[in-house]
Formats: sequence, C-alpha cells, structure tokens
Amino acid sequence: MSVLTQVPAQADYQLLVAQAVRILTSLGLMDMNGHVSARDANQPNRMWINSRRASRTTLCSTDVVPVDLVTGSRIGVGDEPPSEYHIHRAIFLRRPDVGAVVHSHTDNIVALSVAGQGLLPVTGVGSFLPESVPVFDDANLVNTRERGDAVADLLRDGPIVVLRGHGAAIVGESIQEALARAVCAEENARIQIMAAALGPPRVLRGEELAVTRRETWKPVIVTKHWHYHEETARRKGAFIGLE
Repeated sequence: MSVLTQVPAQADYQLLVAQAVRILTSLGLMDMNGHVSARDANQPNRMWINSRRASRTTLCSTDVVPVDLVTGSRIGVGDEPPSEYHIHRAIFLRRPDVGAVVHSHTDNIVALSVAGQGLLPVTGVGSFLPESVPVFDDANLVNTRERGDAVADLLRDGPIVVLRGHGAAIVGESIQEALARAVCAEENARIQIMAAALGPPRVLRGEELAVTRRETWKPVIVTKHWHYHEETARRKGAFIGLE
C-alpha cells in the first residue's frame, strides 16, 4: 500500500504532521510561523495541526493537536492550535477531497504577490498549478472564521491560493502530496522570478499544461518527492527528538 493510500492511526497523523513541519523548516520554507494540518480519515470531523507555541524546529509528535472541525474547538486539554487554524478548518469543511493543508510564508511566493505578479505554472514541478492562481488580497492574519471562509471560497476546487504578502495555502489528498506541492510551488516561483529578469516567462497553458501535469504528478512521483525530502531531512538531523 502506498503512502498516499494508507489511512494512518492517530499517532501516525501526529508523527506525519510533525515530520512535514520539520522537513519544511529544514528546507527554509517554514520559519517560526506556518502550519501543516491533516484530516483524520478515521474521524472525518477531526483535524490534526501543529500547536501554537511549539517551535517548528523542535516540533515533536505530541505538539500536534486535535481540533473539532464542527465546533472549531481544540479537543481535550493542552496547547491550543495556531491562530490561523481557520484557514485549515474552512478548507476541510468545504473540500471533502482534501486530506492535508500547508500554510507557509515562502520568500518567492510572497515576493510575487507583493509585486502584484501572479504565480504562473512555468516548470514541470509547477504544473499542478492552475493557469490563474487565485490571490487573497489581504495581508492580515487569517485569524477569524470570516477570513478563513473567504480564503476557502477563493480556493474553490483548486490546489492553492496565494495570500498577498503572506505566503500561500496549499492542499493535497495527503500530507505527502500537500508537502510536495508546497515545495514545488516555491521552486516554481523562484524560477519564474529568475526568468522574468531575462524576459517574459513562457507559461505552461492549455494542452501543454494538462499533459505536463498528468506526466509529472503521478502518485508514484508524489511518493518520490516525499521520500527524497524525508530522507534528506533525516540525514541533516532534522528529525532528532521528533517522537
């Protein structure tokens, strides 16, 4: 069974979320802020998300907390979820196909949005992007239910919504897919900015985009992305104290 089709046990959700946060931090794609969440397939009205106070660098599995999607409340006692859990909750409530959400403040995606430039699919790894990526035109924290709903409304059935000056919210069927998309979206943005310094970027559109996406984003390749970043982070010592 692939990592994309497994239904993790409760402890595994906590571990996978913590791993994803540690990987993104080791890549420089997450700092003291940002979060990863996962829908609990065993209890669909529950999500797991890294807690508000725990450092992303030293996050361990017990720092990943459960939230009731119906009430928006932390389940049980302990550290609270991050103030922007509304992003995750609103998306999960609207999108039964989404199993995980990543929100981070990556430099190149932020730079494009501050410059008023759209994030465009210009690379193979960026081919999961739609031709027009929606932008939430508000640089404030998404720390209310209303703002979370507005972000989810813009996302619609797509894989990503850019938050102006504030990064992006990226979704996937699994933690592995959401992480792979988050890494590749930032890489695509970096190449887009580099190309724009030389001339107008050539953008993937129409049939070319569809074919590239179909060939580049097969489940086996998503698994390859996850394993590569997981093992690279492990070799860097990024998982010390994870469990």
